[in-house]
Amino acid sequence: MSLSVLVVDDEKKLTDLITESLKSFNVFSSVVAAYDGADAMRKLTNQTFDIVILDLGMPKKDGLDVLNYLSEEDTYSSKVIVISGGFTADNIGEAKNYTSHFLAKPFKINDLKVKIGQVVKELKGVA
Repeated sequence: MSLSVLVVDDEKKLTDLITESLKSFNVFSSVVAAYDGADAMRKLTNQTFDIVILDLGMPKKDGLDVLNYLSEEDTYSSKVIVISGGFTADNIGEAKNYTSHFLAKPFKINDLKVKIGQVVKELKGVA
């Protein structure tokens, strides 16, 4: 199984760390970074991704804006993992309309790997 992933976070160092780490996972044929929600929406317009790793709190367009954009697309099938250092009852409640995968910052790359493993199983229909 060869998958594509979009990593979206305005913290450039974290985005680059996640992106580089994911390139070593043998399930990904394409790993793309976006540094804010507007950039993510442009990339989602031009390419489909199996998995989107998405921060909620970002400038320009936040993670909830990106989730709303994804849900409006007819071809929406991406599995989304939401990452955030500022989860609130409100933003989790709204994000739960789109995903059940959450990871609180700060997290270890191994924690992300476990979460990605769960999502990959869902994509394979094994979950």
